[in-house]
Amino acid sequence: MPIPGLSKMLVRTLVLFALLVFCTPMIVAGEPKPKADGSQDDTPVSPSKLYEAVSAYLDGYHKGTASSRKRNSGVQKRGTPTGPAEDTSHRDKFETEQRLAELRLQRHEWDFAALSLERALKNFVVSATADEKDQLQKLLQDTKRTSVNSAEQTTAPGEIINSLGMRMVAIRPGTFMMGSTPAEIRRIQNDWAVEESVIQSESPAHKVRITRPFLMGKYEVTVGQFKKFVSETGYRTVAEKQGWGWVYDDSKKHWTKKPGASWRTTGSQEWDDLPVTLVSHADAEAFCEWLSKREGRPYTLPTEAQWEYAARGGKQGDRFPWGNDYPDGRKLNVADRNARVPWADRTVDDGYGEIAPVGSYEPNGFWLYDMMGNVWEACSDYYDPKLYESRSSQSVFDPTGPATGKTKVVRGGNWAFDAGIARNAFRFGADRELCTDMSGFRVSALASAAELSQAKKTDENLLSNENFKLLLEKVKDMVAGGKRLEARRFVEDMTGYKNAKSNPDDPMFFVKNALTSLIDLASDKGTQSFKNSLNMNMVRIPAGSFVMGSSETDIAWAMTTLAQGQPISLENEFPFHKVRMSRPFYISATEVTVAQFKAFVDETGYVTDAEDEKGGQIFNSRTRRFEKKEGSSWKDPGWTITRDQPVVMISYNDAQAFVEWLAAKEKLPYKLPTEAQWEYAARGGLPMSVFPWGDQLPDGQRANYADKSTDYEWRDRTADDGHKFVSPVGSYEPNGYGLYDMAGNALEWVRDYYGEDYYRFSPEIDPEGPGHGEFRTMKGGEWTFGAVNLRCAFRGWARPESSFQNSGFRVAIELANPVRPFHFSSDFLTKEWVPGQDQRAAATAVAKEKERSKQPARITVTEKPKPSPEPGVKGLLVLNFSPKSDARKSGLSKGDVIIEYDGARDLTVDRFLAMTAITKRERTRPLLVFVRDGYEYSIRANPGFLGISVMDTVIRGPFKQPESRPEPSTEPDRDKKSKPADWT
Repeated sequence: MPIPGLSKMLVRTLVLFALLVFCTPMIVAGEPKPKADGSQDDTPVSPSKLYEAVSAYLDGYHKGTASSRKRNSGVQKRGTPTGPAEDTSHRDKFETEQRLAELRLQRHEWDFAALSLERALKNFVVSATADEKDQLQKLLQDTKRTSVNSAEQTTAPGEIINSLGMRMVAIRPGTFMMGSTPAEIRRIQNDWAVEESVIQSESPAHKVRITRPFLMGKYEVTVGQFKKFVSETGYRTVAEKQGWGWVYDDSKKHWTKKPGASWRTTGSQEWDDLPVTLVSHADAEAFCEWLSKREGRPYTLPTEAQWEYAARGGKQGDRFPWGNDYPDGRKLNVADRNARVPWADRTVDDGYGEIAPVGSYEPNGFWLYDMMGNVWEACSDYYDPKLYESRSSQSVFDPTGPATGKTKVVRGGNWAFDAGIARNAFRFGADRELCTDMSGFRVSALASAAELSQAKKTDENLLSNENFKLLLEKVKDMVAGGKRLEARRFVEDMTGYKNAKSNPDDPMFFVKNALTSLIDLASDKGTQSFKNSLNMNMVRIPAGSFVMGSSETDIAWAMTTLAQGQPISLENEFPFHKVRMSRPFYISATEVTVAQFKAFVDETGYVTDAEDEKGGQIFNSRTRRFEKKEGSSWKDPGWTITRDQPVVMISYNDAQAFVEWLAAKEKLPYKLPTEAQWEYAARGGLPMSVFPWGDQLPDGQRANYADKSTDYEWRDRTADDGHKFVSPVGSYEPNGYGLYDMAGNALEWVRDYYGEDYYRFSPEIDPEGPGHGEFRTMKGGEWTFGAVNLRCAFRGWARPESSFQNSGFRVAIELANPVRPFHFSSDFLTKEWVPGQDQRAAATAVAKEKERSKQPARITVTEKPKPSPEPGVKGLLVLNFSPKSDARKSGLSKGDVIIEYDGARDLTVDRFLAMTAITKRERTRPLLVFVRDGYEYSIRANPGFLGISVMDTVIRGPFKQPESRPEPSTEPDRDKKSKPADWT
């Protein structure tokens, strides 16, 4: 159907924006990569020389580089930590509030936008410029001015604002299937470890017809709105009268009666745009009674049928408002990695540990927000767990529930439990006077004829402001979830061009064609993933079966086509055999990067095997053998490293130390993947393919291996993968599971001990390798060898202490239970938490890491400084001092280079002056780090300006730590350099 008031030019502009946003990465991915410099001679090497070179390469790998001194591999080598990871909490809060403010401004919700902008200013990051802060302050002033001016209040189509500022959405009548089918109940039990009695009240599903249009609150009732009710009436809630409310107690791992807890003092943030909590059904009904008198029309809590009809947002039979896919952090607020509850799903990050401001997540099909998660919502019906059984054989019109009962219905899930109770059909009964820190409500009212007319126009204006962007996201998400056909039907219904005659002059005809092109171009991933605190993208791999290894025919083909007479043996890949992965698991989408490994080293002071041995192993093409290169390590593997490259020159011991630290940090059972998990994930859903992308031969465009730019005698002289050494992770197309570099780049350590004949007696279900051995297994091929190692079935091996310039790793999360935990029960308030196997594994990792942190730092004596491969550090050269300089008194001298001020690096003169002004205003003593004669020192400076003149400079590391603390001089010495004082 045409869109009134929307010009063709605007439509074309919006659609062009959509194609640029969603399609450009696909086009760029197909562009040829730039050729690397330093291409070698393409003249083929003689067979005898090739034979000798490959033999030396493999022999060096497999014989290993055992240290001359005996090492206990179970003891990690720790040096002096450079400090904990950077605290980004303020930055994260600032960015979260800034994004929310932008969304609210797009919705013309000036009052809510002003609240978000105020919080953004409170969390404003020091590293931002003064101009950015001025712009934010000006935007806040304009927003507040617009909010006060009622003439500028605007609403979206089908939306009504009452005198309290509540936004109400008009919902048209309709028919839907209420509850869950028996088949869905079984699927839920297959996905969650839930007792049948908890979800049996959802079944059977039955047809319900809503005959009258109604208004539903766009958001849950907020603290600010409830505050007005109390201010006008003097109302005291149930919690205030009884003197306590149910609040989660972190020390006891369940809810307790907290004295003094009420909607005013919840124990969390007291923001006006948060949903009001610690209110009971009785309090919600009192609010509705007051609002009815104020507005001159009846307001009520929604009936259970109205609530579920509105929550589904026009979708039939789906588990959640957005479909059947398990939610990510954009969809709702549930118990995620930020929550204090120990049963939280730590694979989800929704940005909030407890309740979130209303409207922080995506709306459903009726443009209602937070219908799932955040807080439980009270309904007007009494609760009867067997109510649906009486409706199984008939259609029901506008049901209102039982006439009496002991408890009342609550719906929608909350921040304290996972998505298992945040489903469209989940229902539970709560006492009428129960007050908890996760219970709230929203209001409803019957709609008038004029309001119903507004609702009918809603679909005609879907492409305005934020709605157009959400439409594009919806189409893309449907395709990404494997629902390409459903996306086409949705576009046809939305544009009115299902069977209608084409009209090129109609803007919607152009929109339909553009969205259809987007469906064709968008990729169908169909995978679930989450990002951890190191920005690792962890992809969920489903349980399933595949054929592992190679057949005799496969080996013969690889030897003749790929190896071409090279002295390699692939017999360890035989026999090919069926393997079943009984449980889903997560694996990182890319290899562990330099930046991620650096965060580990910075926090723990860990010393790698290569650093401990004063160098790692590098293959010398001239001498045809692996040699220890003095001073080489993950910091300097032989080229200038970048943050997004895979970390290499890592031993198995180093990789194991990393995953143990990460498990403690994330409180998740991180491990190295098993060989079976790795190969299953590498095949990407293609159970018998040769390579992760299929059976096509590598050509330099799919993986990073020994191509024409390298100097290895076995290099592929016809291929150019664009990189002479390792490539940044994700430089090539992913496999069917969305995993990158499963072939080539870095050879990856896996958890298994290596056994050459292990496949002959390997178990079918979840094999984990031999129980002991001298070597560890490696998978995936590498940038230093040919295409034969790129196959999914390839098996390499090396000693666990060996550190090569092509050895890296990726991490996995191994779930002990194939179903998701479901902590909720009828006695959830006082239920004792019993940790599962995954939580116990995480707790063990945390305990181990704490024990290691208590051990004294291991001091490594360096015979001579190593050249730093890192780029120079921006700093400030101290030129002179004022007569009463605080900096001179603190210990600075002429010629010192300041490289850090109050936690910020990459200093410039302008930025330094701005930051000193901030410390003067806030009266804080910043930590100042400077370099003198190659040594790095830190002092605690006085607030404000330091009385020094400086200039921009660049200084190169690495910087050494002083062996002893110089003592400050008690007598001032004006002729000599000031001695550093007040050392920290």
